[in-house]
Amino acid sequence: MSSPPSGPKPRYREEDLWRALKVIGEGKNMGRKKIAGKLGLGEGSTRTILDQLKDMGLAESTPAGHSLTEAGRKKMEEKSKRLLSLEAGDLTVGEKDVMTLVQQAGSKVHLGVRQRDEAIKAGAQGATVLIFRDGELQLPGVAREIDEKVASIIESEMEPFDEDVIIIGSGETEKEAERAALAAAKSLEA
Repeated sequence: MSSPPSGPKPRYREEDLWRALKVIGEGKNMGRKKIAGKLGLGEGSTRTILDQLKDMGLAESTPAGHSLTEAGRKKMEEKSKRLLSLEAGDLTVGEKDVMTLVQQAGSKVHLGVRQRDEAIKAGAQGATVLIFRDGELQLPGVAREIDEKVASIIESEMEPFDEDVIIIGSGETEKEAERAALAAAKSLEA
């Protein structure tokens, strides 16, 4: 009988797979060290992520480096067109903010606590959850008005429909904020 493989546990989360797609898609034939640096992960974790992306048919490796397959490019475009940086001011807790949209998930949000918790588990500072309802952005469970300028930017960039959820991930860095937004969004897609 063989024993299970041993070694250190992976130091990345599922969201890092999607961040890796974005990073690889931004360059041509990018090396593993460069990808690891951009992701803020170690080379071992990055190697595992690259192997998973290859197994999924989303990336390929050559001696010149790593690149996306056509399926990987489509997946990246699908994910990244809704992952945008934002200056959200006092609406959020972090220095850097990245927003994403989850379609038709308003009914899955109670107060946004679960999404905030998932963002914190991902190593970020938190997440702010907004629901687009009755033609305006609303903070669930809070009677607070959202700054008009920030609301206008969010609405023009994300183009939400009724019951769409906007998640703003917050972190000390943009990488952390991206990870927060993706982790919080994933909690609504389940």
